[in-house]
Amino acid sequence: MTGAELLAELQRPWRHGEHVDARGIVLEAPLILDGLELRGFDLSGARLMGGLSARGTRFQGLAWLRQASMAERCDLTGATFRTDLRADGLEAGDVILDGAVVQGVLSLARARLATLSMREALMMANVTLEGARIAGRAELSGTEILGGFWTAGAGFGALNHAEAEISGRLRLPG
Repeated sequence: MTGAELLAELQRPWRHGEHVDARGIVLEAPLILDGLELRGFDLSGARLMGGLSARGTRFQGLAWLRQASMAERCDLTGATFRTDLRADGLEAGDVILDGAVVQGVLSLARARLATLSMREALMMANVTLEGARIAGRAELSGTEILGGFWTAGAGFGALNHAEAEISGRLRLPG
């Protein structure tokens, strides 16, 4: 599947129970999804060498990036996820979720990231960073997490959660 074919498949109307199966896809060019409305997808094991930009994008169905890798940044600024964003084991540079709304679970368990920014985001369920390694800063300033925030076994260059509002259980590293 090429990048153009993937983009066309992602823009087909969302239907409950359907998704684009692009597991293991390899794309050299950046995957640009800015401002689009997309149906569900499984990009588990994908290699997005040019990174991913989905600024202001509306994700209607499942959004799976499990075990995916990106040589560049993953910019999801202002994106809305109607369900979970599952990115367990994601390897990426900077991951940006500033101003994003995730109506389901955000899972970055065992992820390997350069930095993570979730400024002014709304997470309507649990956020897990269990076992994640974030070389630089994980920034949660102004973020509201309506579920728990799990970071057991995680390692951070720095973690700023002091200005976040977390309604559920809190498990910090250590």
